[in-house]
Amino acid sequence: MPGITYTIRFIHRNPRGGIPCEEQEHLSLAEAWNAFRLFAEPDSADLYSEIELIERNWEEGSERLLARLTLGERYGF
Repeated sequence: MPGITYTIRFIHRNPRGGIPCEEQEHLSLAEAWNAFRLFAEPDSADLYSEIELIERNWEEGSERLLARLTLGERYGF
């Protein structure tokens, strides 16, 4: 396993079953950024309140927040 991985954490707007978030792990920063950008759209607000990109250092047991996308609630007309 690599010493550093990159995680996208999706914080659910309405958690069900006691699961507040889900995570997607990537081995490269470029791959993680590309995946993170895919969720920077209005439809993501239907499911998530925040999406975070995190650098996880397994050797040190630490996490570092690289980016956070805060999504407001959608509204209808």
